[in-house]
Amino acid sequence: MASAMLLVTALQHPLLQNKIQMYQLSRLLHDYHRDLYHHLEENEISPSLYAAPWFLTLFASQFPLGFVARIFDIIFLQGTEVIFKIALCLLSTQEERIMLCETFESIVEFLKNTLPDMTRPQMEKIMSQVFEMDISKQLHAYEVEYHVLQDELQENLSPCDEIEASEKLERANSQLKRQNMDLLEKLQVAHAKIQAAESHLEEALRRESQMMALIQSLEEEKALCQKAVEKVCGYLSQEDLSDCQQLLKEVNCLPSKS
Repeated sequence: MASAMLLVTALQHPLLQNKIQMYQLSRLLHDYHRDLYHHLEENEISPSLYAAPWFLTLFASQFPLGFVARIFDIIFLQGTEVIFKIALCLLSTQEERIMLCETFESIVEFLKNTLPDMTRPQMEKIMSQVFEMDISKQLHAYEVEYHVLQDELQENLSPCDEIEASEKLERANSQLKRQNMDLLEKLQVAHAKIQAAESHLEEALRRESQMMALIQSLEEEKALCQKAVEKVCGYLSQEDLSDCQQLLKEVNCLPSKS
């Protein structure tokens, strides 16, 4: 039920929902991985710097398509809560390496480029962890908490502050839309490349099948020829047989000795 509500809200208010999601992810990090949370905060790295594309494109903008396809399958089973689970597991499995990055630039570089480059065992580990997690109650509590904080903030805003905040939201919304369009274009190009590769693979497999069938046919024809030669050799004298064997040896068609 909570997953369905999240999905509807995301479709209706993409910018608002993205802000809520970033807050929820930040709270999850705070509660589940406190050291990592403080490390990112000390380097002024908020979830919106690295996780916004994950949520906007369901990881398709940066991660291998095979990994993304599995995420889609789990989303159909468990709902959008899976996105938080995947994000949290990605960060937790690489926590030690992230903690070794000591600057803003090195952390962002790791999160955007190194983190998505996973091995198959790492993918399997993340998927196993996702099925073991249950964070639905926390997500609901964090969303309520976010709205309460926003209501308190709005009460303390002056009219000028409200106008400025509205303008910032409009600019951020426009930027997110542009980023989303760019990512969708990249995704379409990637899908086109995959379809072309699959088409080439299908053609190669078809040709391989034809060649295998031809080879088998030639092998059967060769076996029939050898049997015919053996039968003919049975009617030859010893002298003629010797000459025949020499000739067959030259053409690599010498019958097997009985």
